[in-house]
Amino acid sequence: MKILVTGGAGFIGTNLIKKLIKKGHNVHSLDNYETGLKSNEQMGCAYHRNDITNINTMDRDFDLIFHLAALARIQPSIKNPKETIVNNFNSTLNILECARKYEIPVIYAGSSSKHHGLYGSPYAWSKYGGEELCKLYSEVYGLNTTICRFYN
Repeated sequence: MKILVTGGAGFIGTNLIKKLIKKGHNVHSLDNYETGLKSNEQMGCAYHRNDITNINTMDRDFDLIFHLAALARIQPSIKNPKETIVNNFNSTLNILECARKYEIPVIYAGSSSKHHGLYGSPYAWSKYGGEELCKLYSEVYGLNTTICRFYN
C-alpha cells in the first residue's frame, strides 16, 4: 500500500513509519518540521517538507492517510489559542477534503485530552473538532475514517 503519514517526523509518526516500512508499505511523510525532527527520518520513507495546506501540490494516489500532524500540547494552546485552533481544525479539514475527493481512507489521531473536558484548553477543543469533522465526512460523504486517541 502507498501510505501518507502527516506529522511523520514527530515521535508517533516516526514509530508508525518504522512499522509500516517493516511491513513493506510505500510510505510518504508530510511534515513542516516545526516540531518534527530531521533526525527522526527513516530510510525507506519519502519525506516531503511542506505544510498540510499544500497537500494538493503532492501526488494524491495514496491508499491510506494517517493524519497525526497537529500543534500539540495544552499549555502552548492556552497561550496561542487562535494558532492552535486554526491550525488543527483547518489541517484536518484539508486532509479530509483531499481524502474525500480521491476516496482515500483516513486514520485520525484524536487526543485523550477530550476526557479532561472539551473546554479545558484550545488544544482539547481543536482535536475534538477534528474528530467531529471525521464523523461528518463519514456520514455525509461516506468517507472511511477511523479515530484513534493517544494517551500519555
